[in-house]
Amino acid sequence: MPVANAPSALRRMLRQRWQNWLRRRLPARRRVTLDQKRIFILPTWMGLGYLLTALLLFLAGVNYENSMILNFSFFLGSLFVVSILQTYGNLSGLVISAGHAEPAFAGQEAKFVVHLAKSRRKQHCSIYCSWHGFKSEACNLTAVEEVPVSLLIATSQRGRFRPGRFRLQTVYPFGLCHAWTWIDLDMEALVYPKPVECPLASSQQEADQEGTLVSAEGQEDFDGLRGYQPSDSLRTVDWKAYARSNTLYTKQFHGYQSTTRWLRWADVPGADLELRLSHLCYWVLELSREGEPYGLDLPGRTISPALGKSHEEACLVALAEFGHG
Repeated sequence: MPVANAPSALRRMLRQRWQNWLRRRLPARRRVTLDQKRIFILPTWMGLGYLLTALLLFLAGVNYENSMILNFSFFLGSLFVVSILQTYGNLSGLVISAGHAEPAFAGQEAKFVVHLAKSRRKQHCSIYCSWHGFKSEACNLTAVEEVPVSLLIATSQRGRFRPGRFRLQTVYPFGLCHAWTWIDLDMEALVYPKPVECPLASSQQEADQEGTLVSAEGQEDFDGLRGYQPSDSLRTVDWKAYARSNTLYTKQFHGYQSTTRWLRWADVPGADLELRLSHLCYWVLELSREGEPYGLDLPGRTISPALGKSHEEACLVALAEFGHG
């Protein structure tokens, strides 16, 4: 058994040393400009075949003392040197900066946006980004100064998710050389718990006195006027105000919610922490979809009952960060 595990242990050790070297040479930053220190270049398989062909032609020219074959082999070698310089130059000077990251639920893909910007005096063609098995389409910075690249990365656990290094590569212009770099952008996405359905305990619903929570969607009491918007119904237009000022105003009303739901940690069944958070996440989404006011009560944090997308997001963030300091 120890002998069988030796190759895997060696691979882990080499991978760890490679990562440590990359961290020292290419530290994480929000913005990176590619230069000689950050670009690696090697022949492609086609490039190796090309070099082998040039070598065979050279040997044939020497063996048969044929100057035409020798000159052609030297031409192929010179063209390969030009390919090295051109492929390196296609990445050199490129500016990579971190964009925004969109949150996701555990088990889904988080979206990261990276911006590629061209250098002042160069154009960059056929550049690809690859990240954990995802490969983008070819990016060409010729007619535009900057190109956003969206990268989708699968997530498995809730919390703050850092995607790690991604690979930027090109084989332009001849496909004989492969130039690449490893970029670690300082960016992260928030991963919410995976929603898992469960019954809602009856003790999680409490009756409130009328007037404790105001709903902007109600039609009971007049709440004032605001500027007219094209999506407003003509029935809500204050025509008297229009006659006085020749400006359209929309009447606003409010109503009152009679009940408020409390999503309490203590009321969720089960001993598994992640499963309980998943149950609470499900009910946050469900009550938001139904338009019911709700509050969230977690150990060490309480979010008062409210409605709206911002309230939903605050609850999801609290669930994602629960227990992570």
